[in-house]
Amino acid sequence: MKSLASLAVVLLFAFAACSSTSSAGTAGPTDAVQGTDASSLGDAQTDATSPADTAATDATTAVDVVDTVETPDIAASDIEFPDMQWDELPDPDATVDIDYTKPVGQLYAQTSNTLYRLDVAANAFTLVAKFTFNKNSGSVTDIALDMSGKLYAITNHDIFTCVTASAACTWLAALPGTGTFNGMTFVPKGTISPVTETLIGIGTDGSWNQIDVLGASATVKKLGEYGGGWLSSGDAFSVEGIGTYATLKGVSKTDSLAKIDPTTGKIISIVGETGVDQLFGLAWWNGVFYGVSNDGNIYTLDTMTGKATIVAGITVPKGVKWWGAGVSTRANGGI
Repeated sequence: MKSLASLAVVLLFAFAACSSTSSAGTAGPTDAVQGTDASSLGDAQTDATSPADTAATDATTAVDVVDTVETPDIAASDIEFPDMQWDELPDPDATVDIDYTKPVGQLYAQTSNTLYRLDVAANAFTLVAKFTFNKNSGSVTDIALDMSGKLYAITNHDIFTCVTASAACTWLAALPGTGTFNGMTFVPKGTISPVTETLIGIGTDGSWNQIDVLGASATVKKLGEYGGGWLSSGDAFSVEGIGTYATLKGVSKTDSLAKIDPTTGKIISIVGETGVDQLFGLAWWNGVFYGVSNDGNIYTLDTMTGKATIVAGITVPKGVKWWGAGVSTRANGGI
């Protein structure tokens, strides 16, 4: 190896010497064109041999240097590799164990223009923000959350998705027709569609309507209605493992709580009269039925009788007029 390296260096410097001699020979005419006199040119040609001599001398020195370099002898057994713990590496084919039993999302309530979140630990409604819209702003008649906790909002003419942390809403589609939806909820996957949740818009007339957003437009398909002269007071919820419930009006003196068939909207049973009017928001959270009313109060509803009891322990912002409430279809966890 050392002999080959020495020969390579000698050849390299020999080539450099030839190149230097050639370059020195062509330098004269260039200097002449730039105004160099003939005597100076002769001197330059005489000096042209000096670089070659210098290169030869440098080549000899380089060979001596190369000869003094010793390549260490390294055996394969001397190379140390890191101690890899192969049994600790993740299995690429392994499935991730996700706990689907935990509740999804939180309980939200809204006025016509502002979103609030129920802070259960603090027993208070926390202000999120006023709703903002990228287009077609309007009064929010109700909200709903899907199985992932994504929030949807509805106005008299349009449907939006909104950021739960900021209440910033993005327009999805215009609602067809002139009917007004004062309630909205998702029903769980497998209820109407075997592969996805279904968004339901509840008309003031008690109609139960499937809403499908396709591109920048929405289609509305009536699935049924409450029937029996009952109208929508303003809201419904559908939670896996709990059921589908709504607040109704039109027959009783005050709003009533009813259990609903989520596929048609037909009343399964009237739980009972609440004793409160304008329960525009209805939701379930942590084993409790909550109703919020246009008078600004929050109530718990008895699941056996429907009777509403005002909740004194939860701080409610002054002056609010509740227009709706919403929870995820997986507020009870499990899937």
